[in-house]
Amino acid sequence: MTAALRAEWTKLRTVPVHYPALIVVLTVGVSATAAGFGGADPVQVSLLGVQLGQAVVAAWAVQLLAGEFGTGLAVATFTALPRRLTVVGAKATLLLGGVLATAVVSVGASVLAGRALIDDYPALTSGPLLRAAGGAVLYLLAIALLGLGVAALLRSAVAATGVMLGLLYLAPVIIDFFHDEDWQRAIYRFMPSTAGLTVLSTVDLNSLPIQPLPGLGVAATWAFVIFGIGAAVICARDV
Repeated sequence: MTAALRAEWTKLRTVPVHYPALIVVLTVGVSATAAGFGGADPVQVSLLGVQLGQAVVAAWAVQLLAGEFGTGLAVATFTALPRRLTVVGAKATLLLGGVLATAVVSVGASVLAGRALIDDYPALTSGPLLRAAGGAVLYLLAIALLGLGVAALLRSAVAATGVMLGLLYLAPVIIDFFHDEDWQRAIYRFMPSTAGLTVLSTVDLNSLPIQPLPGLGVAATWAFVIFGIGAAVICARDV
C-alpha cells in the first residue's frame, strides 16, 4: 500500500487542474453571494455553494481514475502495481483525504460568510448548524467516492462525468415529469443528490420528503455500493 500511495500522490500533484482551489473558490463564492440575499433557511442558503462544488468534486474523482484509461497510463500503473485493489484503495484514500481538507475549508468559510452577511444566522455552536455543516462535508466525501466508483465502472472520463452530472443535477427534471406526488417524493428520496442535500436544511424539516440524516445515508449508500462494484470490476478486467 505504501508504494501505491507514493505513486498516486506523485500523480495527484502533477494534475494540471487544481481541483481543491476550484472547489473552495466556487463553493465559497456561490455561498457568500447567496448569503447576501438571505432566505427562509439561513444555514441552507449559506451552504448553497455545495451544490456547485459537488460537480468539481465529481470531476476530480472521475479524472483521478478514468483519466488514466484515456491516456493509457492505467496499463503502466497496473503493470507496476499488479494488486489492483491496492491501487484503487490508494486512489480512494488520497482523494478522500484531499476532499475532506478542501470541504472543511469550503464549508467553514461559507458558514463564516453566512454568519457575517445574514442577520438572523444561528450561533456557530447551534446543533442544526453543526449538523448541516458536518453533513455537507460528509456529503462531498460521498460524492467523491461515488465518482470514483462510476469512473471504475465506465473507464471513460467523458462518460463517467456525464453520468455523475446526471445523478447530481437531473433529479429535479425527472421529478417534474411525474405529476403524482407519491412518485415525486419517492424519486426525491432515492436519488443521491436530492436525498443527500437535505442534510443542509435546518427549518421546516417535517415538510421534506426525507429527513436530513437518512437522506445523507442514501447518498452514502449509493457511494459505497457503486464504489464496491466499480472496484470489483476493475479487479476482474484485463486492463
